[in-house]
Amino acid sequence: MPSNTTGQTAQPALSQTLEADPCPDAARTAAPTVWRFIVPVALVVLVAIVFMPALDAGFVDWDDDDLLFYNTRYRTFSADSLRWMFTTSFAGHFQPLTWLSYSLDWALWKRELFGYHLTSVVLHALTAVGFYFLSRRLLAAGSRNNSDISSAPIVLSAGFAAALFAIHPLRAESVAWLAERRDVLGGLFYVLAVGCYLRYAGAVRGRRAFESVSSGRRWYVAAVASCTLSLLAKASAVTLPLVLVILDFYPLRRWDRGRNTRSGPGRGTIIDKLPFLVLAVAAGWRAIIAQEEGGALYGLAQHDIWTRLAQACYGLVFYVWKTIWPTNLGPLYEIPPREVLFGPMLWISLAVLAVIGFTAARARRRFPAIPAALTVYVVVLFPVLGFAQSGPQLVADRYSYLPCMGLAVLAGAGLLRFIQTDAWVRNPNHRAMVALLSVFLVTSLAWATFFHQANIWLSAQTLWAHGVRVSPNSAVAHTNYADALVRTDTLFTDAARHYHRALELNPFDPVALHHLADLFRRVGEIDDAIRYYLRTLQVDPNRKEACLSLARLFANTGRPQQAVEVLRDGATRHPEALDLIDYLAQLLSTHPDENVRNGEEAVKWATHLSRAHSNANPRSLMTLATAYAEAGRFDEAVATAQRALELAERNGDDRLSSELLRRLTLFRQGRPYHFTG
Repeated sequence: MPSNTTGQTAQPALSQTLEADPCPDAARTAAPTVWRFIVPVALVVLVAIVFMPALDAGFVDWDDDDLLFYNTRYRTFSADSLRWMFTTSFAGHFQPLTWLSYSLDWALWKRELFGYHLTSVVLHALTAVGFYFLSRRLLAAGSRNNSDISSAPIVLSAGFAAALFAIHPLRAESVAWLAERRDVLGGLFYVLAVGCYLRYAGAVRGRRAFESVSSGRRWYVAAVASCTLSLLAKASAVTLPLVLVILDFYPLRRWDRGRNTRSGPGRGTIIDKLPFLVLAVAAGWRAIIAQEEGGALYGLAQHDIWTRLAQACYGLVFYVWKTIWPTNLGPLYEIPPREVLFGPMLWISLAVLAVIGFTAARARRRFPAIPAALTVYVVVLFPVLGFAQSGPQLVADRYSYLPCMGLAVLAGAGLLRFIQTDAWVRNPNHRAMVALLSVFLVTSLAWATFFHQANIWLSAQTLWAHGVRVSPNSAVAHTNYADALVRTDTLFTDAARHYHRALELNPFDPVALHHLADLFRRVGEIDDAIRYYLRTLQVDPNRKEACLSLARLFANTGRPQQAVEVLRDGATRHPEALDLIDYLAQLLSTHPDENVRNGEEAVKWATHLSRAHSNANPRSLMTLATAYAEAGRFDEAVATAQRALELAERNGDDRLSSELLRRLTLFRQGRPYHFTG
C-alpha cells in the first residue's frame, strides 16, 4: 500500500514538472543577460533611422494645415488657450494633451516643421521602448518555464516584438503625419498604463503583505493616471478596461486564482477596473460629442447597420493581412459603393474570419496566447471598425497603431516558444536559421518603411500622387491630388483632369465642385466658375466657403446685387462665418452703387461682427465705423474709428492705422467712405 500510494502521487508530480519545464536545459538561458540594456537602445536607434525621412516632411494639407497653420489658438500658453484646449472639439477631436504638445512645439520651433516631426518620432521611439518592457512582462507571465523577465529568451523575444511593431510600414501614417500626433502620444501612455497595471497585478500577490499592498497601490495609481493621460491625447484608451480584463485571464490568470477565495472568482479583478471604466465611458461620450460637433459622424441614413457590419468584417481582416503583407498602403481607402462592399470582399473576409476563429478556438488550451492576442486585437480595433463611423474611410493605416501591438506580442511569443525547445538548445543550425529569419524580417520591414512608406508623407503632392495609385476609385484622393497640383501654380490642366475624375466617381462631391470652381475662376473661366459654385451650393447649401467665393466673383464681375443676395443667405445660415459677414457689411456700406448700399443693414451685420470679436479687433471696428457713417451716424463712426485706430497703433499695424486715419478724416467731415476701385 505505501508503495502504491507513493507511485500514485509521484506520477502527477512528475507530469507537473515536465509541463512547467519541458526543456530543462533551457534553464541555463534564464540568467539575466546584457541584452536587456542593448535592446532598448537599439530600438531607439532603429526608429530614428527608419523614420529619418519624416524629419524632412512638411504639411500634407490634410487636416495638419488647419490644425497647425491656419489655427493659432495653441500658440500661446495662457489661461484662455488652456481653456480652449480642454474644451474644444476642433476638427472633430477632443485632444487637450495633444494640443499641449503642439503648444510646446510652437514654443521651441515656431514654424520650423522639422521640430514638430522630431517630436512625433521621439514619442514613437518612447512608445516602442515602453512596448518592449511591456512585452517582457507579458512574455514572462505567459512563459511555460516561468522564465525570468531579464533572461535572454524573454529579452530577445520582447525586442523582436517591439521591433516588428515600431518599424512596420503601417506605423508611417501615425508617425509622419502631424495631424496624427495623438496616435503616438496616446499610444505612449496606453502602453504605460498596461505596464503599470501588470506591475500592480504582480505586486498584490507578493509574499510580504505590507510591501506588496503599498507597492501595488503606487502602480495602480500610476496605471489610472497613465490611462487618463492617454484619453486626453486620444480616445483610443476607451478599450483599456476590457484589455485589462483579458490580461487578467491570460497571461496573469488572476481569475483562476480567484476561484480559490471566499470572495468568489474574479471579484477583485472587476472592482479594480471601475476607475478605468468610468474614465473610458466619460472619454467615449466626449469623443462622440466632438465628432458630432465637427460634423464628421455618419448617421444611419448615410451608413446603415448592415454596411457597418460589412465594413467591420473587412477591417478585421485588412489589418491582419497588411501586417503580414504590407504592400499598397495608402492615405485613404474610401468606402466603396454598397454593391462592391457586399461583393467578394465581404465573403472573403467572412471566410478568413471563420478560419482564424476556428484556429484560435482549437488552440485555446495548448496555445492560450493566440486567442488572448486575437481578442485584444478585436477589442482595441472595435472603436474604429465603423460602428461609430467618422469620415469617408473604410479602413486606415493609423487605426492599426494600438491593435497590432497584440499581434506583435504574439510573434514574440512564437519566437520565445521556439527558443524554449530542445531544437533551439541542441541544434546550432536551427538557432542560426531562426536568427537569420528574424533579422531578415525586421530588416525588410525597416527597408520598406525607410525607402517607401515614410517618403510618401513628405508633401501633399507625393502623398496624393501615391493615393490615387493605391485608390484609383477614390473621389477624395483625386480631389486632394488636384488640390496639391493647383498649389504648384503650373499644373492646372492636370488638376482639372483629377477634379473631373473625382466628379465622375461622385457627382455630388461638394469639395471637388467647389475647388474646380476655384480653379476656373483662377484661370479666368468666369462662366464655368459661376456654374460650378452654384452647383456646389445646390449640393451643399451650408458650404460657406463656396458662398463667399461666389459672392466675391459676382462683386468683381459687376454683379453686386447678386453678391449681396448670396452673402445674406450665407450669413443667415452661418452667423459664425465672420469673414462672410465682414464682406457683406463692407459691400452694404462702401460699394459705389447706391442701389447696393444699405447703411442700417450694414450696421446690423457689422455690430454682430464686432461683438463676435469682443469689440477688440481693429479691423472689425473699422467695418462697424464705416457702416455707422453710411447710416449717417457720424458721431458713433468717429468714436468707433478712434477706438480702432488706438488698437491698430498698439498692435504696430501701420498699414491699417493709415487706412483708419484716412476714413476718420472723412467721418469728421460728415462724409461716408465709399470704395472707388
